[in-house]
Amino acid sequence: MTAQTDSYKFAAYLGLDEETNQWHLRSIDISEGGILHTITYPDLPLLRSVLIDSLCDDILSQLSEMNRSGEMISKSDYVLEVAGAQFQKLRVHTNFSIARGVEASFWFASFTGQPLLALRQYAEDLATQIAPDQLTEVAVQAIDRVVLPALNVVAAVRSGLRTPDTIGAFEDHTGRLVQEADTLIKYAELVKWLLVSAETADISQVLLGQVAPAEQRAVSAF
Repeated sequence: MTAQTDSYKFAAYLGLDEETNQWHLRSIDISEGGILHTITYPDLPLLRSVLIDSLCDDILSQLSEMNRSGEMISKSDYVLEVAGAQFQKLRVHTNFSIARGVEASFWFASFTGQPLLALRQYAEDLATQIAPDQLTEVAVQAIDRVVLPALNVVAAVRSGLRTPDTIGAFEDHTGRLVQEADTLIKYAELVKWLLVSAETADISQVLLGQVAPAEQRAVSAF
């Protein structure tokens, strides 16, 4: 889910399993460049299974010192540096409600670099530096996995969406997008990385010359 926003912020929302004394992750909001992207976790995974160790250790250490009935702590001098990203100005909040039990949230008022590097599922891939001779291949993969499936959905909508002839194809393409949500996010971020690399390494002409034809591939017929 995405929405318009003007801030740069990384926030996470947690719930406590009081029987096991383990914190579980409910959702993450990343505000960047005017867009709010929300990642939800309906299965409520353990916080440690989602966040990288350095960040998780800091958050759990802070939560262990806080009043679970309700407390707010602000650390304006906090800085966490990881390869490819930096998170600043940590705030942590705890709360208790009869309906939802013990809850907590934490957020960074600002960050630089790639915020998804805070998540285990993306950290290794996004932190890996791509060699110049691999940029074209990665860019083409990104287009195949992100742009073309999205265009297929658009084509289904334009053709009538729920007509007997298109409903099967529409559900197939949207199903693939949902199943590959994590991969789509990773490739979308790689596209952004490629654009920055093209500017800094002066390879924009290489990308434009070799990637453009891939963008012209026909959307699959229904």
